[in-house]
Amino acid sequence: MTAQAGIQRQTISAQVAEAIRQRILSGEYAAGMQLKQEQIATEFNVSRIPVREALHQLHSQGFVQLISHKGAVVTSVSDSEILERFELRARVETWLLELAIPNMTAETFALARRHAETFATLGRKSEFSYEANWNFHHALYAPSGKSVGIEFAHRLHQDAERYTRMVTQMVGIAEQQNKEHLDLVKLCEAGETQQATRLLEIHLIEGGRMLLERLHRMRDKNFEAEAKEYTP
Repeated sequence: MTAQAGIQRQTISAQVAEAIRQRILSGEYAAGMQLKQEQIATEFNVSRIPVREALHQLHSQGFVQLISHKGAVVTSVSDSEILERFELRARVETWLLELAIPNMTAETFALARRHAETFATLGRKSEFSYEANWNFHHALYAPSGKSVGIEFAHRLHQDAERYTRMVTQMVGIAEQQNKEHLDLVKLCEAGETQQATRLLEIHLIEGGRMLLERLHRMRDKNFEAEAKEYTP
């Protein structure tokens, strides 16, 4: 297989994964639903290879479970579990930030602003903004010296990617996140630890709540569309 063929296949699998992801988030693919490779390949007019790769990618992101003799099944996550993930992030990351602020330097602030600028430039491009967002947060937590805690925070970020993608894609939310990122750097630079950790807590938990509202609207919209299509 040539390098070009590998890139093309990877692009197709990423596109299929994104399409399936959106259907899961909107509720079109309900929790517990079995995703059959043959049907998906036919629908998207692709071979089973990129579909299989897409499902493995979604498995690593927590969207589907890969069950022996059954294949891929949409993961079931309740609203309370989604919010709990953001609350847990807030607990861990405010702790890291509090420890990091006394050790921050001019290089810390410059690096954080560069990552914030990258995130702002990428806007609502979900394929890339997740990594830029983590890079920003990591720049602020690194001076804490808590490598285990930072790695745990990173895993929480990865676990929440399924949901933070939707927050980032919401109109106006990316702009609000950008502003809060820059405000957070300013507070850290001024040594305002209490205000900075409070802003970070709001930044994370309110993001989770807005996400839930968005998901509910998407699901209600799909329900209304199905109702209009139904003719008894």
